[in-house]
Amino acid sequence: MSVAAIHTRTSCRVCASTSLELLIDYGQMPLAGAFRAAGESSRGETFPLRLFRCSSCTLMQILDVVPPELILRSSSYASSATRTLQEHFAAMAPQIVEQSGSAGKLAVEFGCNDGVLMRPLLAAGAKAVGVDPGDIALQASLEQGWPLMQAYFTESAARQIASKHGQAQLITGNNVFAHADDIHTMVRGVTALLDGEGQFIFEVHYQGDLIDLVQFDSVYHEHLSYYSLRSLVELLQPYQLRIAAVKRISTHSGSIRVTVVRDESTYPTTPSVEEMLQEERSWDVSGFVSRVALRRAALRKLVLGLKAGGRRVAAYGAAGRVTILLNYCELGRDFIDYVVDASPQRVGRNVPGVDVPILSPARFHETPPDYAIITAWNYEAEIVSKEQAFLSNGGTFIIPLPEVRLRSGVR
Repeated sequence: MSVAAIHTRTSCRVCASTSLELLIDYGQMPLAGAFRAAGESSRGETFPLRLFRCSSCTLMQILDVVPPELILRSSSYASSATRTLQEHFAAMAPQIVEQSGSAGKLAVEFGCNDGVLMRPLLAAGAKAVGVDPGDIALQASLEQGWPLMQAYFTESAARQIASKHGQAQLITGNNVFAHADDIHTMVRGVTALLDGEGQFIFEVHYQGDLIDLVQFDSVYHEHLSYYSLRSLVELLQPYQLRIAAVKRISTHSGSIRVTVVRDESTYPTTPSVEEMLQEERSWDVSGFVSRVALRRAALRKLVLGLKAGGRRVAAYGAAGRVTILLNYCELGRDFIDYVVDASPQRVGRNVPGVDVPILSPARFHETPPDYAIITAWNYEAEIVSKEQAFLSNGGTFIIPLPEVRLRSGVR
């Protein structure tokens, strides 16, 4: 794939402003999800990765847009592989069905992936329909027996659903707004499908947590946008959609759950919205940029020192974060022996760019390293609980963010 295939935006994808500030230039980076089969090098498939922030609406965003068909081809992410996400969506489904009054009524989830939310939505009594262009979603819908429109969620797709099923009382799309270059297309889909008193409830990674936790590893081509509440207000207002409530949640190292209604809806706007907008005015964006450089240097120094001392270092977790963390910190096979991951879609493949092999948990248990970087550090508690034997036998976890620190079994 050539760099010429990239489309580089010159304006903000929310508000069209051209006042865009460059925050971090990662250089040439591979696609975070492009895990390759063993022996199949991915070193040549890299693209410019730069993080900008709009001075007008405050959206953080990637302006170098890789064609979505290439990203979809490389994707192997299955939400249900993570226990934390399974539990989160199992709890979310009955909450949003009750809040929106959608029991017995149409609920549409776009970006439904492997059905991690579809299953509990149906169990909660909603007449749920999924929308997703991916093969993982198609396979899940066939195996699990829930209806799927295999397509991107657009105004056209929304009108097809409405003509077949009627207007939706509930629309949800979690961690999907981050992926689309033309996010206005999805919003137009919401306006075409949402009932007059219906609710659009979605979750998205929150820019405030990205800043506070120095999450430079969550910036990659597949995630084009990093939202503040202010940027979401500016996105939705032109479509007569109102943010009625917002709630901080812990998934993906800090997200928000946003409830959106039509302007004329009787559903009230809660104080949480203005409170969060006020908090956002105090963000230290320049401090975030300087802290990224410090964390990168600290992790490199630690790992290079351990390897110089003859220690074995592995990584734990092969989500998209591992690709950016290892590539941006220049930690390849000379420093990282392997990455351990439980996902069958990734085991036997390599981390793109650095070509570090991804192995099953059996390898980690049979021949454990001396140190393991928890690259899925947002699931630290789950991983530490699962791997007590590693710590008890003298192993040490390296937590790379928000501060570089060590975690051993010694108290």
